[in-house]
Amino acid sequence: MHNDGYDGVMQRTCLGMALCAIMLLALLPAPVDAQDVPTPAGWEMGFVYENGASEDDPFPLDETETNIRFWIRNDNLIGDIEISLEYSIQDMIADQQLALDGEESVTVGSGSNDTFTLKITGIDVWDIASGVVFELEIDGEMTSFQGVPLAVPISSQSIDGELIVPELFRWEVDIVEIGHPINAGTEFNLHLDLVNKGNTPDSIRSFSVEDNCPVLTSEEDVEIKMADTPFDSILGLVTYPDQVWQGNVRSYGLAISVTVVFDASSTHPTRMCEIEITVQSTGVNNGGEGDASNKGEIDVEIEARPVGAQQDQNDASVGDDDGPQNQEQVTSDNFLMFPTLVTPIAILWAAFVRAREE
Repeated sequence: MHNDGYDGVMQRTCLGMALCAIMLLALLPAPVDAQDVPTPAGWEMGFVYENGASEDDPFPLDETETNIRFWIRNDNLIGDIEISLEYSIQDMIADQQLALDGEESVTVGSGSNDTFTLKITGIDVWDIASGVVFELEIDGEMTSFQGVPLAVPISSQSIDGELIVPELFRWEVDIVEIGHPINAGTEFNLHLDLVNKGNTPDSIRSFSVEDNCPVLTSEEDVEIKMADTPFDSILGLVTYPDQVWQGNVRSYGLAISVTVVFDASSTHPTRMCEIEITVQSTGVNNGGEGDASNKGEIDVEIEARPVGAQQDQNDASVGDDDGPQNQEQVTSDNFLMFPTLVTPIAILWAAFVRAREE
């Protein structure tokens, strides 16, 4: 009897404790992943194409930085989404200082379509052959919905496009220093190399020579040769870039070697002459990007011939040049005494002849 009463009390106690435990568990908050969070309807991402371009057109790389715009659309009418982003460029040349600057995580409001920008720097497009293509990829992953972090990613997307190196045109006029004065009344050669410093084959459209000296050979009279061929042969001659990367291979071109023959007149005064040689790119003239013209300069010292071994230096001098004043008049005056001596000599000669006859 006593045992039956004791057992009944224990059963009621255990039952009460079980009911209390059940009630306490019911009051505890549910874990995050068990909450009633609506399933996201979806989202999309893609590139922004401008100036009539399409997904079939590569993005041209700029000289300093390239900005690639892309959009993310949240198709959910209720609930913001948070997207983490990663950027990569495939097969980039090792010596390039590539840098990708874009947002690592973005939030897009419900029903919104937002645009973002990736900035690409550190690619020397002058040092890479035109037409080389790199693969750009942007990866996005949803990490939050309605402000609630997702324990397990439930949605990710990737977009990819192409980056292309544009054609760039530039020439270098590399003039070899003469290193000594030039005597008036002599010819001298000016050697120079025309080097394609662009990243694509190009030719020279025009070649001009200018100087600031009075009687140095003019542009029209310049004799220009390349490998013993006439000057006109260098116009339109297609030349490959000096040094560019073609993939991971370094390619080299050949310079155009030119000799310009000048004639310093015998009447040329002593003067430092500045010679300027300018070339124009065919590629830029046809609408390409780069330098419309490039030039090289050199100073050449011309020394006048000694007085008496040349014609009037003053007549050839320009500006503030010092030299003999009116040398032609002085030379003429030296011969004025000759007519004055003719008459006395003739009289004396006639008297001498007459005396012998007598």
